[in-house]
Amino acid sequence: MTGFNYENSATGYAGTERRANFKLRDVFEQAYRLAFPLMDSGQVAKVGSTTHFLRVILHDAFPDLHPQDISILSVSIERVFRERSKSGI
Repeated sequence: MTGFNYENSATGYAGTERRANFKLRDVFEQAYRLAFPLMDSGQVAKVGSTTHFLRVILHDAFPDLHPQDISILSVSIERVFRERSKSGI
């Protein structure tokens, strides 16, 4: 019997896995790299929102993802972009 592998785990307060969609976790960094030029281009200020364009890019890159997963991924990418921009990463 082996113990729980805490390496690479995203645990919540109770020590249980809080993220259930591992497929999105697997594609997140690739999706972020695809979306970064759009987010960083300065077009955000001109267009007002990148949501539609971001979802089109993600759907084209990952056609097997369900539309709800595309939505979740786009919101996550926008949030991470804002957080990384604040911290200078």
